[in-house]
Amino acid sequence: MFAASHQLGFSGALVTVREDYRATKWPVSRRTFVLRGASGKTTSVALANGGPSELSTLSLYGDGDRFFLIGAIECVAFDPVAITAGRCSKRPPCAAFGREGVSFLGRFDWANGLNPPHGRFGLGWRFLPQEDASETSFCPDR
Repeated sequence: MFAASHQLGFSGALVTVREDYRATKWPVSRRTFVLRGASGKTTSVALANGGPSELSTLSLYGDGDRFFLIGAIECVAFDPVAITAGRCSKRPPCAAFGREGVSFLGRFDWANGLNPPHGRFGLGWRFLPQEDASETSFCPDR
């Protein structure tokens, strides 16, 4: 199982996406979105399983009140203060660059990097902050 996390500083909430290949065969995995609040309260959403075309990057967006995890076939809306999460009723609309009304925070993806605490460099499932990641908005109208 692989997991990558990002802490939302203002709330102390931890956003994690897990990829589990144990019960399936490559390139299919079971993905789970997990939101853990500063109090320890946790909620999770099972993400769609699929072949390599569905196992795309997952971009993280937010605007202070609304937060979204968006992939090619996934959209999870969540509240890091109330610790609630569920499928999006509607994705934030596409804009000229990215998504309208929300800011790109980073993405969950397979990438090369350092694997703490072991200090090994290699390919892994990671969260890449906006400084290190290009935005993948999955807008069908582009």
